[in-house]
Amino acid sequence: MNRDIARLDVRLLLAFEALLTERNVSRAAETLGLTQQGMSGQLSRMRSLFGDPLFVRSTGGVAPTPRAEELEGAVRAALASLEPLVSPAFFEPASFEGTVTIAATDYALALVMPGLLGRLRASAPGLRIVVRPADAASLETDMREARTELALTVPQFAPTGLHAMKLFDERYVGVARAGHPLLASGKVSIDAFCEHSHLLVAPFRGDASGPTDEALAAIGRKRKIALVVPGFSVVGALLERTDLIAAMPERLIRSMRRDLVRFELPVAVEGFRCDIYWPPRLHESPPHRWLRNEIAKAAAAFDTSASSEGPPGGN
Repeated sequence: MNRDIARLDVRLLLAFEALLTERNVSRAAETLGLTQQGMSGQLSRMRSLFGDPLFVRSTGGVAPTPRAEELEGAVRAALASLEPLVSPAFFEPASFEGTVTIAATDYALALVMPGLLGRLRASAPGLRIVVRPADAASLETDMREARTELALTVPQFAPTGLHAMKLFDERYVGVARAGHPLLASGKVSIDAFCEHSHLLVAPFRGDASGPTDEALAAIGRKRKIALVVPGFSVVGALLERTDLIAAMPERLIRSMRRDLVRFELPVAVEGFRCDIYWPPRLHESPPHRWLRNEIAKAAAAFDTSASSEGPPGGN
């Protein structure tokens, strides 16, 4: 590498360009916010660096030497190449081409993805989304090794050290098929709730226990779990075609659009929060910041559309 490169100063290149443009020391100094003496000092340094007078006195100002004219293209190109380093990062969704990998529970996927895809098809058709299961055991490694860029999950399954944005708070409700015998008397009693056979979704642990069972245990009660499944995708069909009942996230039931009836649980079950998570390295990335906001808008739009339609079958 030419050691003289170390003598280069961006301010010298800016002064050179200003003199080329203005052909006048005073006007060039004003352009750069310098005094005339300061500009003269910059010119002296340029002459030393390039071994040439560069600009000589002429009528009304200064004129470039042949050496200065030779350097003009290279200096302007160098300044242009440096511009992106100090300019704000620009992101235009319509012209973006790329892939973003999102880890999500099937619950979050069902609520957010349909509305999100509708928004992306209109505003960022070149963006491809790849969805992976939100595996709590591997999420930290996946984020660190850039296999996953965003995660839609609950706080208790998110690794530490990630940035987060709250999407919504969720609560549990009871659900059964329309015409289920449990619903005949109106309000569901704790005895009837515990006596009927239940469906439980256990995506991470796979055991026959969940938040509802913890709430029941706190008051000395236990329900009868007949079926445990690893995800929410089959829940609607199973509840609609059997006499199983379940305690489910309310938004999920709204999204199913099936002949199901929600009812208030006879025991207080603690709800949960769904968030977006991302690693620090992507915190200031314009495409990711934009996508995070689009996910939040899709989640908010779901709440608006669901509330305007009202509960299927009543409560």
